[in-house]
Amino acid sequence: MTRLVLVALALAGAASLASGQTFTPQSSAGLNVSFTTEEARGSRVLRLGDVRNTTNAPAEHVVILAEGLDESGHVVSRGRTYIAGTVPSRGSSPFEVRLLSAGSEKRYRVQVESFEFLQGN
Repeated sequence: MTRLVLVALALAGAASLASGQTFTPQSSAGLNVSFTTEEARGSRVLRLGDVRNTTNAPAEHVVILAEGLDESGHVVSRGRTYIAGTVPSRGSSPFEVRLLSAGSEKRYRVQVESFEFLQGN
């Protein structure tokens, strides 16, 4: 009987732990990216920009994705960079992305790939 009660308590505890860990996707609507493109040495392209946070919560673990698109809109080059530290609420942080150019880029797309808003600040 005691074993049965211990097993039941262990299962109930495991179930409460599993249900306590939830993931809620966050929208990057409050993070805006602006950038300029510069040619660097050889076939490298440099993207300099800022991530502006228009929310009331700081953002951390911000990853910026830059893609070079050809005439058809297909991705022909790609690069990522990480924002050091946090992007403060109602503030901005600079970034720099370096890409190897495929030579067929007609335009570039730069966006926030992933991030996390800090809660309770």
